[in-house]
Amino acid sequence: MDAKKQKKRKMLIGIIVVTLLGALSWILLENPQVFEIRTKNDKPTSMYSDKLYSYNFYPTDYDLDPTQDDRYMQYDRYVYYKNGAVSQAILEGEEDDYGPAVKFFTEYFKTVIAGDAETYNTYFTDRYYKDNKPYDRFAPQMLYNIEVEQLKEQTNDDGTMNWAFNVTYMIHRNDGTFRNDLDSDSSKKLYFELIGYADGTVKIDYITYYKR
Repeated sequence: MDAKKQKKRKMLIGIIVVTLLGALSWILLENPQVFEIRTKNDKPTSMYSDKLYSYNFYPTDYDLDPTQDDRYMQYDRYVYYKNGAVSQAILEGEEDDYGPAVKFFTEYFKTVIAGDAETYNTYFTDRYYKDNKPYDRFAPQMLYNIEVEQLKEQTNDDGTMNWAFNVTYMIHRNDGTFRNDLDSDSSKKLYFELIGYADGTVKIDYITYYKR
């Protein structure tokens, strides 16, 4: 191979290397989570599942401010209410228009996003806690693609009300402190039963999952 061809070959290799480095730099800037180390859950989890799974969770940050995550802020963070075929985004200030159960869900999700375990634990009935334990703590959660689908509404003779909902949402960069049965940016449909009291209080009475 003469000197001219060797020079061309070196130039070509140099161009390829620069291009690859540029592409790698772009990936790191746009998707830093691709190369971030996630912690392996030591034990299989079955929070809302009939099977045992083990996930790689992101590092926990109890001081996390979800609004500082640029990628998360690009996601659809509205709570959507579905009743029949129509699904509507619940806009701020319009929560009362959808009734007490849906208004409750908007507060429920705000509490989860804030990582407020103390307030979260007040959202459940004594009956629920017969089979479930309250949270000690969980980190702020970056929830998105949230939808509550109403299945039932019933008014009782004693003035209470009952509702049933399907609930779905995703968690960006899930750290496993709130949902240890769900991988990041994936969803699992849950079934909620709510009870409303005469004083306007709404609480969760039961949560379960759909078997896959």
